[in-house]
Amino acid sequence: MRQSGVFEMARIRHVLVLICSIAATAFTGAGSLSAQPPAKKSVIERSPLLKEPTTPEEMFAATVLMFDLARLDLAAQYLEQFDATSPDETMLIKLRDKHGTAEFLKLASSPILQPRSAKLLERLNDAARKQAENPEYVDAMLQRLTQGPTERDLAIAELRNAGARVVPELLKQMSKPELVDQQDAFVIALAKMGNQVVAPLVGALDSPEPRIRAAMMDALGWLDAAEAIPYLWFPAFDEQQPLGVRTAARRTLIKLLKGSPDRGSQVSSVTASNELKRLAKLLYRSPDLLPGNEEGAVNLWAWSEKDGTIIQRSLTPEVAALFLSTRFARQSLALSPEQMEPQRQYLASLLGLEVLRQGWDTPRVATPGSAMYLGLTAGEETMAQVLAEALEAGRHATAVAALEILAQIGTREQLITSKSVKSPVVAALNSPDSRVQFAAATTVLKLDPTQGFSGANRIVSILARALTDVQESRAVVIDSDNRRATATSGYLSDGGYFGYVASAGRDGFEHAATTAGVELIAVHVNCQRWDLTQTLANLRADSRTAAIPIVIYGPGKMRQEIVRLVGRTAPATFASESATSSDFLDQIVPFMKNLKSAALSPQERNLQKGAAAFWLATIGSGSLSKIFDLSQIEKELGAAIEDPAIAPNALVALSGIGTPSAQRRLSDVALNAQMDENVSQIAGNQLAYHIQHYGLMLTNDEVIDLHSGWKSTKSPAVKSALAGVIGSLRPNATVVSERLRQFPVPPTN
Repeated sequence: MRQSGVFEMARIRHVLVLICSIAATAFTGAGSLSAQPPAKKSVIERSPLLKEPTTPEEMFAATVLMFDLARLDLAAQYLEQFDATSPDETMLIKLRDKHGTAEFLKLASSPILQPRSAKLLERLNDAARKQAENPEYVDAMLQRLTQGPTERDLAIAELRNAGARVVPELLKQMSKPELVDQQDAFVIALAKMGNQVVAPLVGALDSPEPRIRAAMMDALGWLDAAEAIPYLWFPAFDEQQPLGVRTAARRTLIKLLKGSPDRGSQVSSVTASNELKRLAKLLYRSPDLLPGNEEGAVNLWAWSEKDGTIIQRSLTPEVAALFLSTRFARQSLALSPEQMEPQRQYLASLLGLEVLRQGWDTPRVATPGSAMYLGLTAGEETMAQVLAEALEAGRHATAVAALEILAQIGTREQLITSKSVKSPVVAALNSPDSRVQFAAATTVLKLDPTQGFSGANRIVSILARALTDVQESRAVVIDSDNRRATATSGYLSDGGYFGYVASAGRDGFEHAATTAGVELIAVHVNCQRWDLTQTLANLRADSRTAAIPIVIYGPGKMRQEIVRLVGRTAPATFASESATSSDFLDQIVPFMKNLKSAALSPQERNLQKGAAAFWLATIGSGSLSKIFDLSQIEKELGAAIEDPAIAPNALVALSGIGTPSAQRRLSDVALNAQMDENVSQIAGNQLAYHIQHYGLMLTNDEVIDLHSGWKSTKSPAVKSALAGVIGSLRPNATVVSERLRQFPVPPTN
């Protein structure tokens, strides 16, 4: 019936097109015979229709026809007339059933008909959703499935028009025990709804009811839905599945694999386990393989025990891929419990999924039942392998979780790096992700190293970056052409990066190596004073810049010439010179998106800043100062003192640097009356410690100022701290005698 309606509509349109052609010819002929100027035509005269539409149905049909004839001016006019009738939801559903959803989509895609056509589509979608979620509507459709061929065809046509939204309610009805006898009719209807229901049917494979699972497998087989293959491996070979489910899964699997039923013996549980393992690893490494919607999210259907049917969830590609990776890894592990790879893959996917679902702001606590708790029980060796694989795959959430677990259960052996043994903890210090870097640095410090190791110099620079984080992403542009460099910096600014322009490779390297927050380096192919090759080599050789992503840009024809150089400089990419920021950003945003996780929130930045100050103070006040050189960040520590929240620890760290400038900075803070009293007191105590350990480095004038400040301060706490400094200056006997005589004799009572 629906098909005949389509043919009838096509015939009507064909006739109308012929009428349009005849009318156009007639108008042209009339014009050529008359020498009079053409009179102004009315709407009816301009329209190819023989009769103007008077009902909402006719107005909508005229709109669709005019659109097909490329008469968009008339299409807009008839659409406006239709909209003026204020069609209700019943009318919209009626028109959808007659013309099909595709016509509404087609009209909504036309800029000339927008926004009216787009709003019309939104209203239709709302009406269709309400209809599809209405149990009475679905129940009526299901009843019609068993009322003869004509009613069945009409019901299937309506269900097809309702689309995937109707499947959840349909499954609810199918699950009713009293409708078991009608299951075959339901399955046939689902199969005839076409590929639009494949994703919901895959989600229904997790139904707790075996007969529903088996029915969905049969429907997927009839739909020839190859995308369902990954979801059939496990039920086809899991011995815990009911026989009917296993049989249906194997039958459908063999059909979709394009094999014959007699070849079923060639597919085994080993094959299934290996395929599931491959799928889990593939999704773990390449989340972009999943198709996304218009917003870039991935729609997944899953069974909901609460709702008693399937529901659709919209997830980020990363979360969706991890969700499926855990599923397939767990299934592979169930089929082959002795294999180590699916064990690690399952744990890795669980950890990453837990971090992303809870959110980066949520502290990761190893409570019983959590993935973090499971990781603690897995042992140091397994977690080190999980970390190594996470770094290789670019799974930053898993890497951070693995590092935090190793900080609790790991040993100093995790820092050993040689030609044959690569430490994943040390490798994590050079991750392109700042969270991974910071987690690696704090993990190293918690492992309490007793001697230097390869990569140790990265620890201090990572902590300094967190300490001085200006809460903005920075980029360095290296280009000898100032006009081009300024334009490129502007493009990057549009992409969220605060740009710094360097005219020479050497200057750009120096800025990138000494500035916190640099997340991107853009280098032009004609780089000078170092050339391109030398600049890239130095950027990758220095641990401070080794992991910063690099964009090499230049004329498009240069791409093939430097493709090998780009490959040796990973993470790096090439971008053609562009006239607009959008064109330039379109080339680099996908590259950067794969390297970075979500931006740090203000709460995370503050937590990292506090932790960085604590660890720098720990280094400066203990034996770790022999391994980690704080002198390279003296400037950053001096600036951090201005922040009251971290000033105490910054002062302790600064006192571990044996330079005159560090001692002078401690003295200035101790004598600064504008400083918080507690900060000045700590500065005084640390100044005394500094003088004790490194000797007096202040000039005579600075010592005089110190004495004056000690005598003039009104704060007892600061005066007491400065007294320790005065005592550390080794006063002579005359000065000591004078100070003693000024102290009054205690009273007798």
